[in-house]
Amino acid sequence: MRPSYLKLLLPSAAVLWSCFDNVPHENPLDPQSPAFVSTGILRGQVTTFYQPYRGIRGVTLELAPGNMNTLSDTTGAFTLRNVPEGEYTLYARHKSFASDSVRITVERENSARLAFQLDALPKITSVTGRTLHVNNLPPEENVDFALFEARVEDPDGRADIAKVWMQIEDNTRADTLRETSQAGLYDVKLFGSDFPNGSLHGILGRRLKFMAIDRLGKQSSVEELILFRIIDPPPEILSPKDRAPADSTRPKLTWNPLPLSFAFTYQVRVERIVGGIPTPVWERTAIPDSQAFIRVDRVLARGEHRWTIAVVDEFGNTSTSTPAAFVVR
Repeated sequence: MRPSYLKLLLPSAAVLWSCFDNVPHENPLDPQSPAFVSTGILRGQVTTFYQPYRGIRGVTLELAPGNMNTLSDTTGAFTLRNVPEGEYTLYARHKSFASDSVRITVERENSARLAFQLDALPKITSVTGRTLHVNNLPPEENVDFALFEARVEDPDGRADIAKVWMQIEDNTRADTLRETSQAGLYDVKLFGSDFPNGSLHGILGRRLKFMAIDRLGKQSSVEELILFRIIDPPPEILSPKDRAPADSTRPKLTWNPLPLSFAFTYQVRVERIVGGIPTPVWERTAIPDSQAFIRVDRVLARGEHRWTIAVVDEFGNTSTSTPAAFVVR
């Protein structure tokens, strides 16, 4: 009976094999499926350009074509799974860093490891500008200038900031700001004599654009500023002046009040003259605009002095009177 059993079994196996051979391959993970897509994996890390190569979090990694994307984690690591075979460009983007890209080829069941080193962009955190008018005694000329200041940061360090400059709207002129002794602060002075007609009035109301660039040539976003006021004419001193004797060792200083249409305060400064060299000895700021005199509240040494009064608005625009000399006896 055993041989008869084998004869029955073999035809059954043949039928079973025939059934499997005709099974439809509809599973997309089945290599024989028409829907099957061969894929690979991309792994990598995004770090800073300079040592110690810190991981950068929140970088967008995007494949093109295909529009697959992911974000780097706290260590800068990233993974893109199930990437179809083919050639792509992988972009790395972050608002605080210069973007980068690389051409890659994704192969079936292969895991490619990539590394990006992004250059941190310099950032202008603030810009200020104010005008200053200073009246001088002959033979010195009066001076008009604008002082511009910009605060600049760079995550790669201050040494990475190569240049900070400003440009006037509709003008080819560009002025470089110098680094000051204060960390991250840059400034530049523009004098009225540098402009047509010897006046700063030509830049009022025009956009002033500030930019910074790092050692790799990557530029910050543009910050803008508009100057809108030059205080002119300066305040006028009434007394004491012309080397007249002061009324006491604590002299009363008076001036002609200015009828200006904007909010401002006065600032008074007294200097002692010794051997022709002025030395500051007394100063008062934030004097109300309704006030037209002030008395020095300390005893001044005997001898020659001079004083000035300045108008200062809320933005720091300043106009200073011609110095007036007096004598304390």
